[in-house]
Amino acid sequence: MPLGKPLLDALDRLGYGGIVLDGSGQALRVNQSALRIANGGAAPDASSADPNWRSTKLKALLYSHERPRFRTDQDDWVVLPHEQSEPSRPLILRSLPIEERGTSGPQTVLILVDLSATPRPASRSLQKIFGLTPTEARLAIAMAGGESLEEIAEATDVTIGTVRKQLASVFVKTDTHRQSELVALLARVSILP
Repeated sequence: MPLGKPLLDALDRLGYGGIVLDGSGQALRVNQSALRIANGGAAPDASSADPNWRSTKLKALLYSHERPRFRTDQDDWVVLPHEQSEPSRPLILRSLPIEERGTSGPQTVLILVDLSATPRPASRSLQKIFGLTPTEARLAIAMAGGESLEEIAEATDVTIGTVRKQLASVFVKTDTHRQSELVALLARVSILP
C-alpha cells in the first residue's frame, strides 16, 4: 500500500486535506480534499493528475510571495485566510512531523481543514449501520450537509410533510430525537467508507 494512503483516505472522508511532505517540503502524496482546497474549493479536474498542476496549486496554497505560510516544525494550528475578495471562513493547517523519520522520504504530514466544507457520510454506510432506506440515507446526508427540510423537499420534489415523515423514521432508526443530535451522529460516522 502506498505511503500514508490509509491516513490520507481517512482525512479525505472527513473532508480534510492531507499532504505528505519530504524533508525539502515537496509533496510526496496528496489526497483529493487537499487538491480541492488547493483548487480554491472547486473539485479537481483531469488536470489534477498532472504533477506540474499539482505542484503549482500546492505551492500557491503553502507559500505566499515565495515564503512559506508556516514552519513544518511548528507545533500549533495555523490560520490561513483565504486570498479572495469575498470574506469566507479561514483555512486551518496543522503540520505533524513523522516521529520515526529517516534521512529521506516522508518527514511531515500536513492536515488542511477547510471550515466551509462539510463532511458527509456514505449512503451505503448509513443503510448498513442504521438500516436506512436509500431515500432516508439521502435525507440524512443532505441534513449533514446543512440543508434545511424545505430545501430538501424542494430538491427532491416532495412535500415538506413527506420529508418530516422520513425524518421521523430516521430519528427512530438512529435513536436520535433532534436534528442537531442526528447531525452530530452523522459527523461521527462520516469517516466510514
